Amino acid sequence: MTTLDTPLPTRERARHLVETVRWAPAPVWGLSAGEHTRFAVYLAGSMLAWVAAGLVVAALIGLLV
Repeated sequence: MTTLDTPLPTRERARHLVETVRWAPAPVWGLSAGEHTRFAVYLAGSMLAWVAAGLVVAALIGLLV
């Protein structure tokens, strides 16, 4: 068990981040402007993340070929 003074190992922090992202509910298009903004930012961030992941995979495949 860790205390507040000792930092968690990088692997443990990464695992915690992945679990948080995996189980966090996606925002939905709501009624208020704040909910609309949150949804738009989530959608744009998701699209950028998938594009970045695709470019990384394409670069790795390019290195192999």
